[in-house]
Amino acid sequence: MLGYESERRLKNLLVAVGDGERDLEAARQRLCSIRDFAPLSAFERFDRDMTGFVTSYEIVNFLRDNSVYHVSEAEAFTLVQFFDSDGNNKLSFQEFLQMYLPCEDNVLRNITLDRPSRRVTRYDHLPRDIELSITNVIEKEVDLQRRLEILKRELEVQYDYSPFAAFRSIDRYNSGRVDTVNTGSFLRQNGHYASEMELLAIIRRIDTDGDAVVIYSEFAEFIRPSIPAPRSVNYAPPARSSSAYRAGNSSPLKNTSPVRSYSAQRSRAAYSSPVRPSTVSPSRMSPSRKPVLRLNDEDELVHALKELCNQEQELESGKINLSHKSDFNLFDAFNIFDVPRYGSISVHELQSGLNAIGVYPTYDECDLFITRYDKNGDRRLSFSEFSEAFLAHDSYYANMVNRRSSNYVPRVVRRDDVFLPHTSFEFQTMWRTHIRVENSAESLRQRLNARPGFNMYEAFNSLDFNDDGRISSYELKRMIESRGYFVGHKEVEQVIDKMDKNKDGRVSFHEFSEETRTKSPVRR
Repeated sequence: MLGYESERRLKNLLVAVGDGERDLEAARQRLCSIRDFAPLSAFERFDRDMTGFVTSYEIVNFLRDNSVYHVSEAEAFTLVQFFDSDGNNKLSFQEFLQMYLPCEDNVLRNITLDRPSRRVTRYDHLPRDIELSITNVIEKEVDLQRRLEILKRELEVQYDYSPFAAFRSIDRYNSGRVDTVNTGSFLRQNGHYASEMELLAIIRRIDTDGDAVVIYSEFAEFIRPSIPAPRSVNYAPPARSSSAYRAGNSSPLKNTSPVRSYSAQRSRAAYSSPVRPSTVSPSRMSPSRKPVLRLNDEDELVHALKELCNQEQELESGKINLSHKSDFNLFDAFNIFDVPRYGSISVHELQSGLNAIGVYPTYDECDLFITRYDKNGDRRLSFSEFSEAFLAHDSYYANMVNRRSSNYVPRVVRRDDVFLPHTSFEFQTMWRTHIRVENSAESLRQRLNARPGFNMYEAFNSLDFNDDGRISSYELKRMIESRGYFVGHKEVEQVIDKMDKNKDGRVSFHEFSEETRTKSPVRR
């Protein structure tokens, strides 16, 4: 734990972070409020050599064109590193957007991304008011870096200071993380009553991995003072010096942090990761990017994915509730439908069994259920396939159910008399949840495929951030949060598990297209 004077200096540092980030947010919103401002045109204004990247040298040249001479190339290089996510010391178009798009106003952000751009050639300039607003954002970024550097050095010279002691001073309950709650508590104890917006701004500036909280490694990286390396007098584009320099001067995942667009709502329902510029045509994007969906189609895709997360979470809750029933087991549940003991269940047998226990789905609804869990394509459910529909994603509850054997209770009147009455009721509720979820999922697929601009290949590319031909849980989570939705890691893992047929932890294009394609012949 830090002493009184060290805590006061740490408080001054956090307050400066909050004030600077809120000032920057206001400047970004003023820039994006200009109706003629288009991000792609601004990017081309910086990228004079047409490489598809912006370097610190080009930022300095832009500032000099606007009569700003007090920003050195070393400071511009530090600024580039702060928003650089892939370590190449240059800003791609995606990384460039994070410097200028607002983080708290997602509506303005989407409007800005949707604006048409005009071509800016090597010797063209943007309108004067836009260039001044862009310059203002860069100056504020540099001024904040300078002010934070001074405060970091004042804190570092304290005899009782260490990054871990500073972290523990904020994280007084040893939760292993710093969030808006314990940050606000720390500031209040030191005489500063921060608003919710200020606390969100502080977390947004420090967080790098997109989980809306700051762990120790992120905090230590942020609080470490930068030591600029000696730079040459000429203004050639800088080369990357070393990994140590990188670690001491940058926030490597800044543009991937969803907290950058975290809203003021305590529930975290509106924070979002950087919105991808899907309105830009493929020929005008970064060279490595494949064609993606237009913004409105991408919004619809994200909305469908969020609904899918909610549905899978509803299923998971039902499975966990059913696993708590001590007499529920998979053998008796399977035998309710496999009356002739063939070892598999057809659509007709499934519908007949459900009718026998008081659930009355249509043939189409039973077919949707079979289609989801049938792995070998024989249109029948084996015992292992049937079990997957009732085993929770959480391994603890799945093992609990797997260990149970049959109750060996002969049927009296109803097929589900093998279970106790409250278990039978929970079993029926689980089936109704399955039917409702499959109906909702099919409606989402029908709605997506009915859109004229929807294309499965472009939709897959929109989710495949790193262009490796696979969709990971991180990429799916980042895309959903880019539209202001909050989604947990377990919910995303459940969706990935649903799409992932070969269980390698990622979704290929074939698996994605199979899940996105409509499955009900009745509704087509």
